[in-house]
Amino acid sequence: MAAEPPPGGSTQVFERKATGLRREASAGDVFIYNTNNQNIGIGVTFIVLLVPALYVGGSMIWSTILAGLLALPMAAVYAYFAAVMPRSGGDYVYIGRTLHPFLGFLASWNWVVWLITYTGIPAAYLAQYGLSGLCRELGYVFDSPRLVGYGDDFTRKWWIFTAGTILLILFALVFAYGTRLYFRIQNTTFAIAMLGVVIGIVVLAVKGHSDTTSGFNAYISGLGGPHDAARVVSTSSGNYHQAGFDLRHTLEAMVWPLFITLYAITSSFIGGEVRNARRSQFLGMPGSIVYVTIVMLLLLVGLAHAAGSAFLGQLGLADVSKLGISSTPTYNELIAAMVHNQGWLVVILGVSFVFWTYVWLPINFLAATRAFLAWAFDGLFPPQLKTVSNRATPVVAIAVVWVLSEVCLYLYVDGIFNTLNGIWAWIWSFVLCSIAAMVFPYRRRDLWQASPFNGSTLGIPNITILGGVSTACLLFCEYWFWVDPIQGYDTWGTTLRWVMVLIIPTAALVYGAAWAISRRSGVSLDKVFAEIPPE
Repeated sequence: MAAEPPPGGSTQVFERKATGLRREASAGDVFIYNTNNQNIGIGVTFIVLLVPALYVGGSMIWSTILAGLLALPMAAVYAYFAAVMPRSGGDYVYIGRTLHPFLGFLASWNWVVWLITYTGIPAAYLAQYGLSGLCRELGYVFDSPRLVGYGDDFTRKWWIFTAGTILLILFALVFAYGTRLYFRIQNTTFAIAMLGVVIGIVVLAVKGHSDTTSGFNAYISGLGGPHDAARVVSTSSGNYHQAGFDLRHTLEAMVWPLFITLYAITSSFIGGEVRNARRSQFLGMPGSIVYVTIVMLLLLVGLAHAAGSAFLGQLGLADVSKLGISSTPTYNELIAAMVHNQGWLVVILGVSFVFWTYVWLPINFLAATRAFLAWAFDGLFPPQLKTVSNRATPVVAIAVVWVLSEVCLYLYVDGIFNTLNGIWAWIWSFVLCSIAAMVFPYRRRDLWQASPFNGSTLGIPNITILGGVSTACLLFCEYWFWVDPIQGYDTWGTTLRWVMVLIIPTAALVYGAAWAISRRSGVSLDKVFAEIPPE
């Protein structure tokens, strides 16, 4: 039954028994968690390889600045909700307790479809972008054709799938052992990854175009390729030359840095495990966007200075088989080529970059398990999914996410799923959460008044204004994800379109079935959704 009103007369929200999770995540853990989920290394890799080559006249710098600015209002909305309702489950809680329970479940169902999809895809990135480049770099340093050959092997389908499967199993075991272990691993590998970024920024600051050309020639030659690799890149790209600034192409190119900056909000799913939610979530969400945007800009400005947009465009378009390698070198390999005569730096750059390639995997994996946990506690999913071990981990949910992620890994490796294809559908959950923020002071006035963020401007609650700005920014982003010539609507395959179409009816089917079953059992879901979920 509900709690009695306190002496002041205001009604407290009823809270059910505890989930069994522990508040183990510090502000630093949350900041690194969200910074990793934006993924500086993979973000810069995509921007450098794709924007100069495919969005002629598009600016890497301005597209990244715009992406950071457009993502900030949404991150502030999620941080606000995470501070006011510090529970696990993310916008399932925020939307469901503000707008309507079904809308909360629909947004969360949509989230989980793409969380699991993007748990499987980055499992492939470990081999595709990380181990392939590392083996080439080690092969160059140690003059080992065998290692260079392994670099080519890690770009092949079953090598990618096998490495990804091993990684998924590893993180399933880590999460079963406990989130504290995960955060220790996360923080250590983040420090190593950032060491490589700092070294890269310094190298780019002191190198120029001639260093890039001579270094690239020496590096490719050392891998067994041609001695004039830079010229081969130029001719095989059709002697590509960068055009002047083009605003439309810059806005189209913005989808790639948006793929990074829009995902500083995933710590909302572990809200019930975060200490000092107000401080931790604001530092971890808007704070991490500012940090990631600045670091990416430093790398992009450095690459434009040291290599030039024209060379980057040529490299993105080049037929790399003429270089004697099986995949286009990442920006990290390009920096390593600039210091090719300092083997220890090449090794550090190669090893550190590996720790960027897969980091979406554990973050999305963990978030998906917390969504299953929240659904099970509300009675929408079988109670087994809320089973928590004596290590405070939802072991059944972990097993379910692992199996589904394996399927998505295969679909990516087999070419059925692509990198950006699901983002347009995913963003609609963010839009719903922003709309919930707009009406929150009117729909949940008790919680709004009790929160530390209950200020108004000209009589309009500040969170309402923020939600409106966030909604407008997200709709602007949606337009460009739709029309993007590289990954937009026209490029979506039949399988992906069916996945998107089925999200709403499948969510309605699951929700309706849970509602009917609960009524037959004598449980009122209305009362369940009137409560803040348990800690």
